Amino acid sequence: MVVGGTPSSRRALLTATGAFLIAGCGSSKSVSHATKGTLVAFADIVLLNRLIDLENVAVAAYAAAVPLLPPRAVPAAKRFLGQELDHVDGLSRLVRDAGGKPHKPPPSYDLGHPRGAGDILQLLHRLETAQLAAYLDTIPRLDPGPVRAMTAAFFANDAQHVSILRAELGRTPLPSALVTGDE
Repeated sequence: MVVGGTPSSRRALLTATGAFLIAGCGSSKSVSHATKGTLVAFADIVLLNRLIDLENVAVAAYAAAVPLLPPRAVPAAKRFLGQELDHVDGLSRLVRDAGGKPHKPPPSYDLGHPRGAGDILQLLHRLETAQLAAYLDTIPRLDPGPVRAMTAAFFANDAQHVSILRAELGRTPLPSALVTGDE
């Protein structure tokens, strides 16, 4: 392990460490189904589907936002859209591994009527912050191990999204030392 290093390497280390700490917090539910080496508790299905619902809202918002954002923000929004789709895919796989049926997105979402790039960025920020709060509530309640580790990684990725969105909105990227989901 290297002490010091560049800010990005320290940030990566702190993000990874935080995800592992969250993933290690305990609960002891029985595992109902195992597929491809991933153990998923049946009781986790409801919790994971709640996260899928929030991720699907973010997917819809980013898909709608990309053509309306200023050119400098489009590459990040497209990257975030791809990552949100990956989150939905990963969470859906976990639900299927537990013998459940992952929630599908509804045909449309009421995302309001943002007027301009600032309103769109505010909307994306609110959605990402809601996801963080949901992950913080859900992760400790999930069965420990791979399920918790995967959701902690999605949480860390969404925290990165919030940081970048805050910077685009002219705010400090990191408002506090701890990510709480309510700023």
